Amino acid sequence: MKNLFLMLGLVMVLGTATAQDTATESTKMEKVMESHDIVMDKMPTISKLMNKLQTKANASYKKKKYEDAIADLKNANQSMMTWMENFGKRFDADEMLKGKALTPKKQEWLLEEEKNVAQLDEEIDLSIAQANAVLNN
Repeated sequence: MKNLFLMLGLVMVLGTATAQDTATESTKMEKVMESHDIVMDKMPTISKLMNKLQTKANASYKKKKYEDAIADLKNANQSMMTWMENFGKRFDADEMLKGKALTPKKQEWLLEEEKNVAQLDEEIDLSIAQANAVLNN
């Protein structure tokens, strides 16, 4: 899993394409990886919120609202891990890191992954907002 994080993190640093089709694929791959990076930046917030919610739950007789928010954050975190794992199964390191040309099928997958990471971002934003709302009530 750590190798996957490293590999995904390095995509933005390495490789540029020369052919127009490859450049378009690289641009799309870069866009997906930028979206991934945005979502990854939210992971520490999820951890902090889970800790705060657990503290509140431990000190409360009405634990359910805190536990529900924790579960929602855990689900969002698991969605992120699942997305990264599935993405890593679809694309090899050269495609992610060196701009290797994608097959037509992988081009379709990349479009799917672009949508998936956008949905993931929304899911994480919603779980963070709900956790903050629970903490502020």
